[in-house]
Amino acid sequence: MSLGSIKSEYRKWYIASTTFLSVGVSIGLIQYAFQAFVIPLEQEFGWSRTEINISISLGIASSLIAPFVGRFLDKFGSMKIMALSLFVITIGFLFRASMNHIWQLYLSSILLHVGIPGATQLPLGKLMGIWFPKIRGRMIGFTMAGNNFSAVISVPIATFLIISSGWRIAFFSLAIATFIVMILVLLFIRDDKNYNFSKINNTISKNNHEKDYETKEAFKTYAFWFLAAGITLQQFARTTVVIQLVPHFISQGMSSTLASSMMSVFGIFAVISKLISGWLSDLIPSRFILIIVVILQMIGIQMILSENFTHLWIGSGLMGLGIGAMGVLGPSTTTELFGLKKYASIFGTLQMPVAIPVIVGPIISGVIFDNYKSYNLAFNLVELLLIISIMCFIFVRIKTK
Repeated sequence: MSLGSIKSEYRKWYIASTTFLSVGVSIGLIQYAFQAFVIPLEQEFGWSRTEINISISLGIASSLIAPFVGRFLDKFGSMKIMALSLFVITIGFLFRASMNHIWQLYLSSILLHVGIPGATQLPLGKLMGIWFPKIRGRMIGFTMAGNNFSAVISVPIATFLIISSGWRIAFFSLAIATFIVMILVLLFIRDDKNYNFSKINNTISKNNHEKDYETKEAFKTYAFWFLAAGITLQQFARTTVVIQLVPHFISQGMSSTLASSMMSVFGIFAVISKLISGWLSDLIPSRFILIIVVILQMIGIQMILSENFTHLWIGSGLMGLGIGAMGVLGPSTTTELFGLKKYASIFGTLQMPVAIPVIVGPIISGVIFDNYKSYNLAFNLVELLLIISIMCFIFVRIKTK
């Protein structure tokens, strides 16, 4: 093996590890760790659950900016976009650490969510396809597991920091963690300027596409629109159910410490789900796995609606298995259908309609809780939407001649 090959072998693992951390400090800290802050902010400022959940709905910023970030990433490369995105997230956390008014919570939410696409799935799908073409699915699973690994440790750590030092110090700590990962991105993340798209697509020949689709060509396929609809509807499980799990468990009589432990169970099973779904996506079309994991989500929601503590534990694990896989299956299905050349642009556009559940989900759950002191009705509505999501995924395929 030549010296150049050895360096390339080491570099790709640095890239995978750094991408894992980037996903963890962005999605994991922004979405999962925030649950530990809901009740402290409610107590500190007297904000209602609906007012706080509006900040989650501002995650629409991720969906709206994703197509533009995807195009910039295809043009300027992964390292610049990832580093810039993580810098924006760092500023968002620092802003939250000093906030005193509800508008500051909202502005920080916009900053945080603007940074998510460029730090997670957009560069991840391309980087893993370039550097690990033979085990692309497994590596997407590994790197996206950073999201749920963060869920395992971030909620308990954030809870500890809030109890011991206050919520401001906790947000400041999240900013420091994000800034450190940004430095690692600058040091290690590189696109391979010499890669050959045709060679890579031949390596992952089990997929259904016959060529690398241009963005406009992908828009003309039924598969793109069914995939967009299915992903959008499924996202209600994340924005209406998962983000409210800790407050839901507390409303069921759990302590905040035990509720955060339940989220750790969710995170552990989500990590397992990403690794399994990544491995499976190297063997069978990802669209089939999409159907299975949405069914797991529906069963998990039913268990979580129970007042039996054992069922709540099981439901948390099933939700982890169902939700965790989505971070893998979205990118892998996109590359299987449309190729790698315009992956970031196409997948970024797929994220635009996700703005709907991002806006509607948290507000619905907040309004329902404020009126009924329970999330049960909101969770039942999500199950109906998941049934339609499954129907959409059934039709996700490219017709070949």
